[in-house]
Amino acid sequence: MEICIFQTGEPLHIDKGKYRPMRCMLLADKLIKNGHKVTIISSDFFHQRKQHRFKNFKSIKVNKNLDIHLIPSLGYKKHISLIRVIDHISLAFNLFIFLKRNKDFNPDKLFLGYPPILTSLVIAKWCLKKRISFILDIKDKWPEHFLEPFPKFAKSSARILLKPYFMASRYVFKKAHKITSITDEYIEWAKYFSKDMSDKNERYFVSPLIRKPFKLSKNKLKESIEFWQKNNLNIFEEEYFCFIGSFTRSFDFDFIYKSAKFLTKSMPKVKFILCGSGDQYENIQKKFSNLKNTKVLSEIDMYKAKCLIINAKASLAPYINNKNFQNHIPNKIIESLENGTPFITTLDGKLKSIIQKYNNGIFIPNKDPINISIFEELLVNQEYLNNLRNNAKDSYEKLFNFDKTYSQIEESLKKL
Repeated sequence: MEICIFQTGEPLHIDKGKYRPMRCMLLADKLIKNGHKVTIISSDFFHQRKQHRFKNFKSIKVNKNLDIHLIPSLGYKKHISLIRVIDHISLAFNLFIFLKRNKDFNPDKLFLGYPPILTSLVIAKWCLKKRISFILDIKDKWPEHFLEPFPKFAKSSARILLKPYFMASRYVFKKAHKITSITDEYIEWAKYFSKDMSDKNERYFVSPLIRKPFKLSKNKLKESIEFWQKNNLNIFEEEYFCFIGSFTRSFDFDFIYKSAKFLTKSMPKVKFILCGSGDQYENIQKKFSNLKNTKVLSEIDMYKAKCLIINAKASLAPYINNKNFQNHIPNKIIESLENGTPFITTLDGKLKSIIQKYNNGIFIPNKDPINISIFEELLVNQEYLNNLRNNAKDSYEKLFNFDKTYSQIEESLKKL
């Protein structure tokens, strides 16, 4: 079969740097390995680096079974901004132009990453016109997520203004031949949001954001150790907590700041290592500059990240407590569990329930004063830490099977 994957906001096979593959690359590789031809349509704008790849329409033949088509857009600097909205409008318009020009492009099946909303609408209408069956892959609660920043008294007015987005999203949800999402809770939200009152549960299935496990070679381990030594961190002997992700308003860095500040008094040698990129990078650097126990670095590759995570006391995941994240299992949580490292989160909801069931991490309510004793317990009670580590690894094996997840997506595409 020839299968098209539409996905924005993820690394692609053509990107330089050791980015750990996400859904788009992993699914493409799985399908190609099993004899399918794959075409990826994505944004020319590289979300992780906040920069354009080519600044125009670009088609690249990676190999005989993989083609990549890049659609230009305006670009943006901040995750939450009017410019990003305009970027998505321009991306959808240019996607429409691309599909109109390429009339002979007729894949057998299509896998549609959602959001963005408007590009999903363009793809859905195109699929229906071409009679191409598609699976919708929902990763965020757009457009309901747009209402979060508004105060309670303004939400009704905001919902009216955003009505076109709500209508477009419901249309895409209803027209999808199958829907997959990251948790059972997201599936239930999709049914509720689209007002799907049918009992066709076979139309839905869960596919967590699992990344393909990998091991560090001797050379990569050596390179990573040397990198951290140059940054004044002995990963084997020093005690530290780490954050690896995007420096955006999705996270509450005040929680990390307060935790580091409190801990520097009782355990000054314990470090907090923060790595990433994003529109809040300079603000984070400035915020933590007065804390001697905290180091803020730019983005690191997958090998240095694995080396850092696997030797940390715990990874930090202080997500903002909103409805979008409360039903979410982010890939950084899965990555932590994969490496047998417990996570610390302030996020109520799905992550808290996983911790309660599997005892594989720590939930700390984000309120003053922060319960710093839990951090201290991890540092002084080796039995407690070992128990969390074992549970982290065990829960990863139970909940996140890479082969099973991607085989299910492939089988669902074949059966459309």
